[in-house]
Amino acid sequence: MTLPDTANLIDDKLTLVRKTRRNKSPAHGQAVVRAGPLMGLITILREHGIEPEPILDSFGLKLSQFENPDFELPFIPTSRLIARCVDLTGCEHLGMLIGMRAEPSSLGIAGFMLSTAQDVNTALQALIRHLDLHDQGGVANLATNGKFSSLGYAIHLSGVSATEQIYDQSIVIACNIMRSLCGEDWNPTEVLLSRPKPNNTAPYKHFFKAPIHFNAAESAIVFPTHWLKHKLPSEDPFLFDFLEQKAAELHQGQQKDLISQLHRFVRNTLITQGCTVNAAAQHIGIHERTLNRRLQQQGTSFRHVVNEVRYAMAQSFLANSEATNAEIALALGYTDATTFSRSFKRWSGMSPAHWRDQHAKS
Repeated sequence: MTLPDTANLIDDKLTLVRKTRRNKSPAHGQAVVRAGPLMGLITILREHGIEPEPILDSFGLKLSQFENPDFELPFIPTSRLIARCVDLTGCEHLGMLIGMRAEPSSLGIAGFMLSTAQDVNTALQALIRHLDLHDQGGVANLATNGKFSSLGYAIHLSGVSATEQIYDQSIVIACNIMRSLCGEDWNPTEVLLSRPKPNNTAPYKHFFKAPIHFNAAESAIVFPTHWLKHKLPSEDPFLFDFLEQKAAELHQGQQKDLISQLHRFVRNTLITQGCTVNAAAQHIGIHERTLNRRLQQQGTSFRHVVNEVRYAMAQSFLANSEATNAEIALALGYTDATTFSRSFKRWSGMSPAHWRDQHAKS
């Protein structure tokens, strides 16, 4: 297929995406996720002898919405749907099963860009840059520490259900992405999952083929850094640039809320120490003074937004993992556990340990 033919197909698809968003999207301000990677849920329910329509109906969703990969589902209600499906199926690795049925292309335009990049690093950076066109409830991150790098995913919303399933699904998809770029025999060095250890770990060992650490402070796959330089035989610089342009057009067409943009930026930069008001302003494309003025008009500040994100993340770590205060402090960009504990007590009125005792999932 020639580039013009591919371009025409993509233009047609983007027209459909815009029409779907215009006519059927959830209310403005509500985080959404494309149905693409979740389409396997319907098949999984039926394999367990469960008819999906009544369940979807109880959450205000329709079967046809899961047949259109570009349909935008409300993130938090969909997380509640997944939690309900876990209860009905009794399958504690349901998220893994959903992720295993999702191809990288199910991530929309960010997924299509992967194979056209010149190398793995360029592909993953494009994924991180444009993931919000697919998923507005979480962020992907790529971190390098000497000989090893990690590709991870983190939810930045509060009030999300089935977080362990969402993390399972996301890290399975991350592993599938690396295998699509580096070869089917590629395996991570280790896998970090912030979920509690399930009763049956066999499905995880069979899929990842690597040591797995449950109750981790983050969810990510770890691999040798040299893989980032791996050249892709399917590189297509013209198509990559074309897709980059189309992704930019979609970004411009998004209804963007300043606070939501900042939440995503903060969540993605806390660990890398790049979370500054100047960097945030550059990321959004406005002057630092303009950002501060607009935040002041909304009755908030950059520091307050950072603390909001830190508090939501801390609650998620404490409720869904056994990460220590020191590990959580590091993930939130604090210098030590004492500073984190002092901040958390100021936010919640209780120590992290006391809060965990009251809210940790059994």
